[in-house]
Amino acid sequence: MRRKRLKTLVFSILLTLFIFIGNKVVDKILQKQKFEKSISTIPDFNFKTVNGTSFTKKNLKSGTSTVFLYFNSECDFCQHEAKSIADDHHLIKNVQLVFISTEPMEQIINFSKVYALDKKASVIFVQDEAKRFTKIFQPSSIPFNLIYDKEQKLLKTQKGQLTVQGLLKIIN
Repeated sequence: MRRKRLKTLVFSILLTLFIFIGNKVVDKILQKQKFEKSISTIPDFNFKTVNGTSFTKKNLKSGTSTVFLYFNSECDFCQHEAKSIADDHHLIKNVQLVFISTEPMEQIINFSKVYALDKKASVIFVQDEAKRFTKIFQPSSIPFNLIYDKEQKLLKTQKGQLTVQGLLKIIN
């Protein structure tokens, strides 16, 4: 009799654990699907340009591929990414590049000047003081890039450094 109770108790505990873990897995999958849907097209955002003006989705050029590049000026991979873009910018001059950082504005401006990206018409640097980018796009690394096509549909999220040649393969 005691043995039967023990088996029933163990079975009940295992069943409860299985249901609990299964429920957590399903919740995680649903959250991921919701997140992926929320960034499947460029969502609304609001950042501050190096000139101090507001930069929103409405400021994006229509009919142009857009790449959001989340960076930190002290990150080696971000520096190599910026150098690659500066060196081969002529190949992607019709792609809008939005560099986003949470760093102080002075560091963002210096970074843009070091790679002469501040002089490129298709490149914009913005500050994200309120960390809205991380809330909206949930970057899991630095650098972190989101590549959208001309219709503002997500083509790819890129963890780590992106080269111009890699970008061209994705958008073409």
